[in-house]
Amino acid sequence: MTEIVNEIEQDEKTEGKKGNFIRLLKFYLLPGWRDPKFTAMQTQIERVKSKRRLFRRLLAPLSIVGLAMVLFMAVLAVYAPWLTPYTIDTLAQPYLPSGGIPFANPTPAHPLGTTRFAYDLLGRLIWGARTALTFAAMPVIISLTGGIIFGTISAYFGGLVDTILMRFVDFMYSFPTIILVIIITPMLGGSLLNMVLIWGLLFIPVNMRFVRSLVFQVKQNMYVMAAVTGGADKLKVMFKHIFPNTLSPMIISIFGAMAVTVLGFASIAFLGLGDQTYADWGTDILYARTRMTAIGQAFWPGLFIGITAIGFILLGDGLRDALDPRLKI
Repeated sequence: MTEIVNEIEQDEKTEGKKGNFIRLLKFYLLPGWRDPKFTAMQTQIERVKSKRRLFRRLLAPLSIVGLAMVLFMAVLAVYAPWLTPYTIDTLAQPYLPSGGIPFANPTPAHPLGTTRFAYDLLGRLIWGARTALTFAAMPVIISLTGGIIFGTISAYFGGLVDTILMRFVDFMYSFPTIILVIIITPMLGGSLLNMVLIWGLLFIPVNMRFVRSLVFQVKQNMYVMAAVTGGADKLKVMFKHIFPNTLSPMIISIFGAMAVTVLGFASIAFLGLGDQTYADWGTDILYARTRMTAIGQAFWPGLFIGITAIGFILLGDGLRDALDPRLKI
């Protein structure tokens, strides 16, 4: 900003008094005339202020806490083989440790104790971060991709296309999604991959309705009408002019959806319907349920579930505060 001001002062010295006098005459005698140099300076200053304001909003305390929580889980997920001496094959079924003590108290070999089948609890917590983040990300990507495609088509074309797609959405809304996941997953084998695909596909209608509402708002803008009037291709209008301007609310919604999927997957695993060939926190709480004195075996998985879900929620709220132009903070 200081460089811009210095540059204008240097230009004024170069132009001299005659140039300044002519500019003053134009300013007083020509209605609406603006000095292009000062206009450029004002634009640049506003741009810098806008970037600083965005940065300040992103650095809000709760946003930093949420980012730290998510990064903590991401580090556990990525570096799990280096953070624990146990491999995933020795921490999940069908492997059963020989000579292990179920629900053992913390020892140097097992810092947080063991689970129902004598698995190391700390190792399962670390490997469970990879399972949780995988299940948080993949269904959201699937459901959001389908929601973007069908929601944009529904809102842009309207009429019969919109009616058919929205009646399908209403039909899917009449069924509890988690109940459908619980019913369909065992029918297809009960593997983690099947659960991810089913969860993602069943949540497409939710994103369809959300994207449709966003597209209806953007569709009324003048630049979209100008593109349509200019004869632009429909696909080009939908995915070049409309879709990019709906990204901000969708990015914000991604983190809330990830928190929901983490809690939903933990709930399904707690009911005994998860894929027990993977380490996951819901199954650990299910194991601890069989012994009322196993407080630590239930507390630590529950704490990790809470950290992950709250981290995504706080990060999403921080992005909303930073990216939503309607908020004046």
